[in-house]
Amino acid sequence: MRGALLIAKKEFLELSKDRKTMFFAFVLPFLLYPAMFGMMAKMGKRDADQNRNKASRVYLSDPSGALSPMLKADPKQFELVPKPEGDVKQAIRDQKLELALEVEPKAAEALQKQETFTVTATQDESEHASVLAFKRFQEALKPQQKAWVQGRLQAINASSQLADPLKVEAKNAADTALEIGKVLGRMLPYMLMIMMYAGSMQHGIYATAGEKERHTLLSLMATRLPRSQIILGKLLYIFSMGVISALLNLLSIGLSIPFMGGGSTGSLQAMAAIANPMTLGLTFMIMVPLGLFFANFILLLGVQARNTIEAGTAITPGIFLVLFLGVFTMMPGVDKMAFLSYVPVVNVCLALRKLFSQQFSWVEYLVAFTMTVGLAGLMTLVSTRILNREKALFKM
Repeated sequence: MRGALLIAKKEFLELSKDRKTMFFAFVLPFLLYPAMFGMMAKMGKRDADQNRNKASRVYLSDPSGALSPMLKADPKQFELVPKPEGDVKQAIRDQKLELALEVEPKAAEALQKQETFTVTATQDESEHASVLAFKRFQEALKPQQKAWVQGRLQAINASSQLADPLKVEAKNAADTALEIGKVLGRMLPYMLMIMMYAGSMQHGIYATAGEKERHTLLSLMATRLPRSQIILGKLLYIFSMGVISALLNLLSIGLSIPFMGGGSTGSLQAMAAIANPMTLGLTFMIMVPLGLFFANFILLLGVQARNTIEAGTAITPGIFLVLFLGVFTMMPGVDKMAFLSYVPVVNVCLALRKLFSQQFSWVEYLVAFTMTVGLAGLMTLVSTRILNREKALFKM
C-alpha cells in the first residue's frame, strides 16, 4: 500500500504546481455558490419590491359599472388603461398591460336581481407581474363580494353567518428546516453525483491518458513499484479529487443556504438543523463507495485510451448517465417506488433524499450503502485485473 500512497502523492504534487487548476478546484467553489445565490436573492427581492410598489395596469370593460368603482378606489393597486390596439392577449404578452377584465354588460342589473354575473379575466401565467395583478384583483374582490352577500342576507332578514357555515384554520406541519430539507433532498443527490463525477473526470484524464501523452508512463513502470500499486495509487488520487470536489461544493452550498431564505432567522435555524453531525456523517459515508465506483470507471477508460482526446470522448458520455439518474430521482413519486431501493446508485440518491427530508430509514440506507460498497469493491477488482495487462496499459 506504501507504493500506492507514493503514486497518489506524486499526482498531488503535480497538481500543486498548476495554480490555475488549484484555484478552480479548491477556491472557486467557495466563491461561486454564495455569489450565485446572493445575486439571485438580491434580484428576486428587487423585482418583488418593484412589483409591490407599482400599480398593476388593467384594462376594464364594464359597461354597467359594476366593478369600476371598486378598482378606481384603489389607485395604488390598479391603474386603469384604455383598450389596447389589436388583440388583448397579445398586448398582455407584450407587457403593455398586466390584466384584462371583461364584465358582462348586464352585471349591474344582475346584482339588483340578486343573480350571478360573469367576469372574464385574462392574464399571462408565465409573467410574475401579470399573476400579481390577478391576485390583487381577487383580494380586492373578496370584501366586495362579502358586502354583496351581506346585503342579500339582510334583504331576506337572514343571519349574516348564513354564508359562512364554517371557518378553516390552516396550520403548517412542516417547519422551515423541513421545507428547506425537502428542497435539498431533491437537489442534493443530483448535484452530489455531478460534482463527484466531474471532479474525478478532469483529474482522471490527466493522470491516465495524460501520462501517456507526456511520455512518463514508461518511466513510472520502470520503477520497482508493482504495477498494481501504481494503478491503486492513481485510483486513490482520482477518488480523492472526486470526494474533495463534492465536499467543497456541498460546503459552499451549505454556506449559501441563508441567501436562499433571504438571511432570515428561520433559514439560519434550518441550516443548523440540517447540517448536524449525523446527517453530514451519513452523507460522507455513502459518498465514499460512490466516489470509488466513479473513480474506477474513469480509471479503466482513461488508462486504455491512446490520448486525452480519446479519454475525454470515452469518459464524458458517463456524465449524461449521471445527469439522467439525478433528474430521475428528483421526479415526484419516485421515493414511493419500493423496488428502487435495490437499484444501484439510484438507491444512494433516494437514501440521501430521505435523510435530508427527515424521513430517514436505516434499512434503506444500509441496503444502499452495502450495495454501493460491494459494487465499488467489485469494480476495483475488475479494473485492477484488466489494467495489469500490457495491452491495456500500452495501447497505441
